[in-house]
Amino acid sequence: MMPDRAVAPRLIRAACLACLAATLLVTPSTAADDTDERADYIRSHYSKFEYRIPMRDGMHLFTAVHIPNDHTATYPFLLFRTPYSVRPYGADRYMNRISPSAAFEEDGFIFVIQDVRGKYMSQGEFVNMRPHRAHKSGPQDVDESTDTHDTIQWLLENVPGHNGRAGQ
Repeated sequence: MMPDRAVAPRLIRAACLACLAATLLVTPSTAADDTDERADYIRSHYSKFEYRIPMRDGMHLFTAVHIPNDHTATYPFLLFRTPYSVRPYGADRYMNRISPSAAFEEDGFIFVIQDVRGKYMSQGEFVNMRPHRAHKSGPQDVDESTDTHDTIQWLLENVPGHNGRAGQ
């Protein structure tokens, strides 16, 4: 049996409120204290470096690299490329989070966060979802895969403490 038109909006509103309440109950806390604790952890366990990594066509992409302060082990790179900015800019200014989860930060990775081509501090022309070029005829034929490749190659040659592995 269908509810009448006067009751339907109230039922929808009640269902939405119930979903919201359930979401709030199972979602981890994002209180300022948690964010502050995570930011303090990052500052005390990672050193931040900033680079302008050269691409094959001469453009430079702005990249923040967070290296664990524990030098007794080597770590894989975990690369995040974003059109939404890697700010705050400045080697002494840290993000409140450098990975999707605090567990990643505790496990130990070299976190690499890069402004994609043409956004914020990176040079070049931004093209949203730049199409892949299967056949490249020279260094001017660039796409997301060439920028990612050039970045990882540069990291392997210039950043210490890595184990030769990279993920994205």
